[in-house]
Order: sequence, then structure tokens, then C-alpha cells
Amino acid sequence: MTNQRVVAKFGTSLLTSGSERLDLDAMSDFVNQVVSLWQRNIEVVVVSSGARAAGSHYLKGRLSNRQEPSRQALASVGQGHLFKAWQDLFEHHDRATAQVLLTRRDLASRLGYLNARTTLRNLLDCGIIPIINENDAVALDEVLAVDFGENDMLASLVSHLVDADLLAILTDVDGLFDGDPKKNPNVNLIREVSSFENLEAVIGGGDGNGGMAAKIDAARIAVQGGVSTVICNGHSSAALQNAVSEDHGGTFFTSSDSRLESRKQWILGNALPGASIVIDVGAASALRDKGSSLLPAGIKTVVGEFSRGEPVLISSSDQQHIAAGITNYASSEVERISGLKSSQIAESLGYTYGEEVVHRDNLVLFDD
Repeated sequence: MTNQRVVAKFGTSLLTSGSERLDLDAMSDFVNQVVSLWQRNIEVVVVSSGARAAGSHYLKGRLSNRQEPSRQALASVGQGHLFKAWQDLFEHHDRATAQVLLTRRDLASRLGYLNARTTLRNLLDCGIIPIINENDAVALDEVLAVDFGENDMLASLVSHLVDADLLAILTDVDGLFDGDPKKNPNVNLIREVSSFENLEAVIGGGDGNGGMAAKIDAARIAVQGGVSTVICNGHSSAALQNAVSEDHGGTFFTSSDSRLESRKQWILGNALPGASIVIDVGAASALRDKGSSLLPAGIKTVVGEFSRGEPVLISSSDQQHIAAGITNYASSEVERISGLKSSQIAESLGYTYGEEVVHRDNLVLFDD
């Protein structure tokens, strides 16, 4: 097993076992599997549906028949119940959890994306298990509320956000079939997909393949970002363990590029021309030889202007490009903290976005 970080998406049908309420026994089994992977040093980020089901069950009998809560209202009521269920179950294993609610607008914004990435990275570094769901309660309208497609697309975007090695979409079907299993019992499970061409003909645009269209779209986005994806049956015994194994237990979508290579290409291709951070010899050595992050102590000056979250060049005093990376601070902020210790950032700025100006996960070295 080479995967070290997995995003596991659990659909409503799994968490409710097809009923109208959360199935705590089923959820307990999923928690056991997640904890088991963490014990193997495989970090798992949970993307959970089920808030509206939890809200609907809680409100049953508490409202008159004339009252029909919106999707957002149901999610608002149910979100607390859903997270508490996860929290209590993980608590039995002495594992800490954190609730993270996201919308597409959060991830479309450069700063929102960077803030979410920083928070999730910090949670994982501390061994805290993120429980992520779409923030339906603040969706602008019903169209935006369904935009993530039962959290499949959200899970795909989160896999990029946390630099996951694998996206596991656990559902109530075995994977992608070469036909509709509800209409034809003789269809075959497609074990591996290396190209997305002609898949529309397979899924037929309908839900007979387990709502597969949205899952295929999510897998396509994940794979384009270098994250291999598996769609498998979450009701199967040890489904998550199987998903991260070589067998995968469902339909496996192969990434054409490694996550690292895809990320490198994006950073290098988007580094701002005419803007750079100039560093000293010691910092250059730390980046090249030790794989370190760029700290303010090693920064000499700033060239040009850039905003927080933008990829910029990192150069030596003789204007040789050493690396490119996504900066946690804007150019004006870097100028103020250059040469300081990381512990002095908050004192200088009055706030901090972390001790690194560029974290090593967001940094790409140029070849010598």
C-alpha cells in the first residue's frame, strides 16, 4: 500500500442504509475502517453526506403537515446531528474530529481555497480527522445547493485541496458496469478505466448505474488533478481497506499523471512573471538539500507585487531561479517579515497565516 492520504466519501444511502434516518451501526463500521487506516499511518479525510436525512428525521412529528422546510433548512437542522454522530463514534476510539463546511464559492476563491487548505493541512498534521460536508445551509438557491452532486464533486475538489493520493467514493453499487444492472443482470463490472472517452454511452445519462453520472464527473476531475479514484460498494465488508489495496474492490480510475507532477506543472505554469522572493544562501541550501519550507528568516527582499495564494518565483541574490511556490503572504507582508524568525510574524503583522512563507508542499524546485 503506497497511498498515504485518502479522501473517503460516504453517500447518504450508506449512512442511512436506505432508511430515513442515520444508521449508527453502519456508521460505526465506517469509523472502525477509518481508524484502522489511521493506525497504518494512512490519513483519511471524510466527506460525508446525510445532513438533510438527519434533519428530516429530527423534524418528523415536530412540524405541521403544511410546513415544508427547504433543502437548506433541513441541512441546517441536520448538520449538527450528523457531525455529533461521527464525533461520538470516533470518540470511542479516542480520535479527535473537526467539522468543516464548504461551498463551491469557498473553493473558487483563491483566498478561500488557500484558507481551507491551510486549515485542513493543520488538522491532519495534528492527527485530527476532518469531517467535511457541503454547506447547504448557506447555498444561494436550490441550483447552487445541488451543485456538488450529493457531495461527489465536493470530494473530488477536496482530494486536490489536501493533495490526496486516492479518492474513494463509497456508494451502494459495486462500481461502474458496462450496462444498467437494474435492467440487465448479465452486465459486467468495469474493473479499471484509463480513459474517459465513450463512458457516456456506458452510463446512459441515467441513475440506473447508481447515480453514476455525477460520480464519473467527480472521478474525471480528480484524475485530471493527479488523484486516482475508486468507486466501490460501501456495504461490502472492509470496503475502505479494499479501496486502498491493489485490488480496490470496485472500479478504479487511473491517474495519467502523478499528483506531484500535476501540481508541479500548475505551479510552474502560473508563477507570476516579474515577481519573486529573493533568498539568502542558507535558505537556498535548505530548500535544495533538506526539502525545507521557505521561512521568513532566509528572505532578503521582494521583487514586484503578488497577492497571498499566488505562485511566485524564488530566486537567489544573483537572480538565479531556485524554485516556484504558492505564497502564504502578500508581497507587502513578506517585505515586513523578511529576515525575522517565524515566531515574530504575529508580532510584526498583528496576525499570522502560518510560520512558512511558502510551505514545502506548495514548492517546486527547478533542476540545477
